Amino acid sequence: MLRYISFCLLLIPGLAFGQEPILFPRTPDISPDAKTVVFSYLGDIWAVDATGGNARPLTIHTAHDFQPAFSPDGKFIAFSSNRHGSYDCFIIPAQGGKAKRLTSDSANDIVCGWAPDSKSVLFSSNRGLGYPGFSNLYMVSIDGGQPVRVTFDEAKDGAIHPAGNLIAFTRGPGAWYRKGYRGSSNDEIWVGGIDGTGNKKLTDFNGQDSSPMWSRNGDAVYYVSEVFGNPPNIVRMENKAGAKPVKITNHTSEGVRKARINANGSAIVYECGADIYFIDTSNSGIPKKIVVKALVDDKTNVDRLVTFTQNASEFTFNKEESLVIFGVHGELYRMGVSGVAKPIRLTDNPADDFGAVWAPDSSKAAFLSDRNGRIEVFLLESADTEHPKFIEAHQFKVKQITNDEKPESSLTFSPDGKKIYFLRAGRLWSMNLDGSEQKEVVSLSMITEYSWSPDGKWIVYSRRDGSFASELFIIPAAGPTKENPPKNITRYATSNYSPTWSTDGKRIAFVSERRNIPGLFVMEMQKPVGNGKTNLDSGAIDFDEIHSRVSAVGSMNTTDAAISPGGSKIAFRSGDELWVASVTGGLVTKLSTGAVKPQGIYWSKKTTDLIYFRDGNGSLRTAKATSAIPGVDLGSVSFRIKMMIKAGEENLEVFDQCWRLLADNFYDAKFHGADWNLVRQRYRPMVSHAPMKEDFQALVFLMLGELNASHLGLQFTSSFPEEQTPELGLLFDETFKGKGLKIREVIKRGPADKRGLDLKPGEIIFSINGVEINPMVEVSQLLNGKNDETVVVSVGSETSPDPKIKNRRTVEITPTLRDRMAPLLYDRWVNLNAQKVSEMSNGKVGYIHIPSMDDAGLDKFVRSLYSDNFDKDALVLDVRFNGGGFTHDQVLNYLGAQDHTKFLHREGDKGAVLRSYDRKWTKPVILLINNRSYSDAEIFPNAFKTFGLGKLVGQPTGGMVIGTGSTKLIDGSTFRIPRIGVYTNLGVDMDTVGVAPDIFVEPMPDDLKKGIDAQLQKAVEVILKDMQAGDIKKSGYEKIRNLTR
Repeated sequence: MLRYISFCLLLIPGLAFGQEPILFPRTPDISPDAKTVVFSYLGDIWAVDATGGNARPLTIHTAHDFQPAFSPDGKFIAFSSNRHGSYDCFIIPAQGGKAKRLTSDSANDIVCGWAPDSKSVLFSSNRGLGYPGFSNLYMVSIDGGQPVRVTFDEAKDGAIHPAGNLIAFTRGPGAWYRKGYRGSSNDEIWVGGIDGTGNKKLTDFNGQDSSPMWSRNGDAVYYVSEVFGNPPNIVRMENKAGAKPVKITNHTSEGVRKARINANGSAIVYECGADIYFIDTSNSGIPKKIVVKALVDDKTNVDRLVTFTQNASEFTFNKEESLVIFGVHGELYRMGVSGVAKPIRLTDNPADDFGAVWAPDSSKAAFLSDRNGRIEVFLLESADTEHPKFIEAHQFKVKQITNDEKPESSLTFSPDGKKIYFLRAGRLWSMNLDGSEQKEVVSLSMITEYSWSPDGKWIVYSRRDGSFASELFIIPAAGPTKENPPKNITRYATSNYSPTWSTDGKRIAFVSERRNIPGLFVMEMQKPVGNGKTNLDSGAIDFDEIHSRVSAVGSMNTTDAAISPGGSKIAFRSGDELWVASVTGGLVTKLSTGAVKPQGIYWSKKTTDLIYFRDGNGSLRTAKATSAIPGVDLGSVSFRIKMMIKAGEENLEVFDQCWRLLADNFYDAKFHGADWNLVRQRYRPMVSHAPMKEDFQALVFLMLGELNASHLGLQFTSSFPEEQTPELGLLFDETFKGKGLKIREVIKRGPADKRGLDLKPGEIIFSINGVEINPMVEVSQLLNGKNDETVVVSVGSETSPDPKIKNRRTVEITPTLRDRMAPLLYDRWVNLNAQKVSEMSNGKVGYIHIPSMDDAGLDKFVRSLYSDNFDKDALVLDVRFNGGGFTHDQVLNYLGAQDHTKFLHREGDKGAVLRSYDRKWTKPVILLINNRSYSDAEIFPNAFKTFGLGKLVGQPTGGMVIGTGSTKLIDGSTFRIPRIGVYTNLGVDMDTVGVAPDIFVEPMPDDLKKGIDAQLQKAVEVILKDMQAGDIKKSGYEKIRNLTR
């Protein structure tokens, strides 16, 4: 079969004949005899001689296959593949052949290795139910069946001891691609029994440790580590107390990744830079690069013809509103607005062309592009001799008119068409149309947007300060002077943005986040005119107390807005719909239905009741402001574009966009010590070797890892598995060895917690939909695709394993998806913690967990504080497993204040006033943190500690704090951009140093398996002891309770 495949490959026209070595082969493994290396490349599994040469494919599939692992007897290769949407475990004969699927759960099952007897495959998966949901290690027979869990806390990257009694694994939230990280959110190597007990930490280094591998006789573990500095190398440590790591490899520029040892421990293969390496462990040999060539053809068409009828990224009308320029997939098109119009392509370049604006006379357009590596301004004019007018042309010339290292944005033509204005690194600039006479109009930075007055005399802009607030300023069009500086027209300490003028210049509509809610406001440019007095000239501005001439337009949450030409109405987005309101705050009308998600709202200057916008799908839509029935008068400006997209060019552009966005915006101008230009040079050649999105994403993450920073990432649109695995809402006893599934717990409010089902712990589920459950039946397979469908479950006791016995009963359960189970599992965890705290403190101490530093997390905190805990004597506050947000100040507002006033009712409960949301917690509080407290859940404990509100218990936080945003890339993927550094009062960068607890407690796997939360126990113990010793200030709560007249 392999010979036939190779022969066919040689006959394919245009085939790359492997003259150049391949780059970026991934996840290698080596055969027991150390003669063959397998790896993933182009999404398939390949094999090559350990000495290098031409590789041969072992799998050929359009899906992504990776993580190959030889069985110890050398007969099979296990690997993971997303052929059914999520990654499952498969095996093939070592020489290639038909793949056999071993797992079918919709969670990702990632192959780690084999059992020593070659009868089972070891893999990691997050299929288990629980909060927090960690990945664990499982084993599945090569004959299939129900996987057996072998770790019970968190584990990944496992390797089974040659004797089969121990397992080495990594534990922690570490990022495999991040270089140089030092902190608590790293991965450590642990060793435990194959039954999940007796776990001990092998390594104690605050950087990354990964890829554990047992030595030949099992007396030592090889692994990848930065313990000897960055970059990571392979080290060896004996599996005994007091052992020290010994360095095995000595790479000095590129780091080691994804190492694997063969079954007899004689050789290790690993990734390093763009290549794979081999090292002989028996004689401490020097690593050798395996030069691999591959005779490959493309798995799919490189060039794909795509038809777009939506996905517009922007649109802009000419002054007459007869033509529109819009962007699709990084290209610009011109099209007539009325009738059946054919789009005319204006640009044709693999780069991202965007931000187009018309000249006032429609004779040309300007746009932004990164086609030369940086975002620059380009001019677009007619190059059509038959149609010299730009509005009629079919051929165009493009001229670059800026050349600056700093990025440009927000183009406009001046109303007279003689100049182009733009932002450069947050400052307002102007220039002539040929790029000459570039002038800084406003030298202050952090300007985010600006808008011209209709008469061209004024510019209003929004400028942000260091505290995320932004104010609106007005300047003369020629720029401010010493005598006429920028005028702050809002003077309100919040975010004020999205200013638009009415056509008569008398009003500006804008969005302001007053009272923490984005709302719509209108500002009058002139004072009211008294009786018999004359108005100021149109366009004149009366700056005297202009900030006070502001009125709110309704009270709806607003994110985008446009004022009508006459200034009497405003179109705006609230929620996912388009609305229109009177500027006086009167009638508010809903214009759309169906969650259109309007963006870029534009009110026609020619047709006064017509509103244009771009919907959430990128279609150009219209709405009538006078519509009385929502959705009835919605229209569209339709287009149809066929575009040939070259995958290689697209990936290069996405890579360049990722690199450039960080070059222009990363909060640290020194890039945490990385040579960012050199990083691009090192990784860019690998892009053509990573055409599959899974490999390309891994490549980009490796580049991002060079920054040693948090809040980074490239995210593609997720695709759901063919069949998702739902849950019955039951937890099972995984130590039970009999037939069926023994119920350990019924999840409250879950699918099995229904009146009449009467399922109880200790009962056994013997069958699902008539299929008897035994070790050779994978339960996930029985449930796949059954979400919201009724399944018939046979339930009984341990005394009735025989289906002929009649003491079973049948119940019907409707399984639900795991994302719906997640909140129930979280509530279960919180309730168990609260119960433990109450039991340990005899009801004196309360417990609150804040899951996230956002509005939802704040609401949980406030509700629990007042409803469940305000009558307690002390409080355990928990921000473990909190991913962050930005509500630290709101939470702090409820903590640590001093009593200043007492309220007493003539009748009724004296303490009723204590339920007021203005009431502060003044009693003892202790804070729980861990290595998964991130971002704002680190700012909060730092403030808690700074203010002396109480003690911190647990582990240091992750040291991952950056102000971040995200943007869409040319292919529709999403990229995160860390823009703002966060520092303590002592000047410590919180993205490199976590918040340390006063009392360190590390959770142990064996404790967690038994349900023991050592951190929680210690917090209660400490606060009770401190209260008894009087180390914490007492509250005035008792005084009000005993208050008398």
